[in-house]
Amino acid sequence: MPKCTINGKEVEVKAGATIIEAMYQIDEPIAHYCYHPGLSVAGVCRLCMVEIEGNPRVQIACNTAVTEGMKVNNTSPKVRDAVKWGLDFHLINHPLDCPICDQAGECGLQDQYMEFGKYDPEMAERKQKKHKVVDLGPTVVLDSERCILCSRCVRFTDEVTKTYELGLFNRGDRTEIGTVPGKELNNKYSLNTVDICPVGALTSKDFRFRQRVWYLKDAETVCPGCSTGCNTKVYFNKEGMFRVKPVYNEHVNGHWMSDEGRDTYKFVNKEVRLLKAKKGNGGVWTEMAPGAVAKELVPTLKAAAGDSLALVLTAQYTLEEYEAIVSTFVKTFNTKKIYFWINNKETFENFDGLLLRGDKNPNTKGLLLVFEKYGITAAWADLT
Repeated sequence: MPKCTINGKEVEVKAGATIIEAMYQIDEPIAHYCYHPGLSVAGVCRLCMVEIEGNPRVQIACNTAVTEGMKVNNTSPKVRDAVKWGLDFHLINHPLDCPICDQAGECGLQDQYMEFGKYDPEMAERKQKKHKVVDLGPTVVLDSERCILCSRCVRFTDEVTKTYELGLFNRGDRTEIGTVPGKELNNKYSLNTVDICPVGALTSKDFRFRQRVWYLKDAETVCPGCSTGCNTKVYFNKEGMFRVKPVYNEHVNGHWMSDEGRDTYKFVNKEVRLLKAKKGNGGVWTEMAPGAVAKELVPTLKAAAGDSLALVLTAQYTLEEYEAIVSTFVKTFNTKKIYFWINNKETFENFDGLLLRGDKNPNTKGLLLVFEKYGITAAWADLT
């Protein structure tokens, strides 16, 4: 494996790795818009400039392979000057929408604009006017003036979903992203295009104008939408949850997640959720603490212990919860009539080849492991 030096740091990479991949490996910052580790290399934004010892010209890091002994620098005045001029070309037609843009606060163009000190525009020419609110499909809205033509969204529909809904149309400064004639952006993973858009050109209809990102907190979790278990991050504040985005996991979901999984946050905000236990007596309902419910149920369950008692479980809960409840029923109530409820038998084994599975439970494997531990073999068909 070749070794190279980047900004004075030595790094060893796999054969064929590019300079930008090496920089990712050692968390060395580099400006870029079109490069994405989950997509093919386009090399169109021309911002990931680096200086290579022995080479008279700056090179793009996303499409230059590391060679043994290579010495790379992306902090020299020569590189910073090249990136500054590259930013000017991206800013030529970009509107000053920051105060009303959903991407404000997490925008790649804002970040680089501040990093390289492009406070005053160098271009006096009139900006090219384009379409501002373009309905691409059920989930995504396009603002063509904000688009910097990085082509990430086009490559996503071509390479990941293979649905080919998006393309680049027209030429020169009139080039725009758009849907292929006769199609709309309507696939099961369409909102990933919003995630990978480095600016505010693509926005989610669900999140659009609802919150400023600096008012949100975040927490990493796992998507409960199906048995794939995509790693995710939820964004919330005291008003509720507002969106879910994927977190990279090489072995599970890569960089992506389904639109169906993103919608799972909505049940948390519903006012009709059952948050407390209630006991009915003559039409009068009183709230009970979970511990009080358990104490009241135990005598009843003990009286019915054995074959007259059965337990039906879904695979929506944690391994620890299954261990606690299954062990209690087996050891305390002396029954193994415990069943896994499947409400979609016809589609349970389905898989779309990317992430979505017919099993809509996040922890089927955990439930079956506990069943195996306690010798639970009861079939759903046996429950009468």
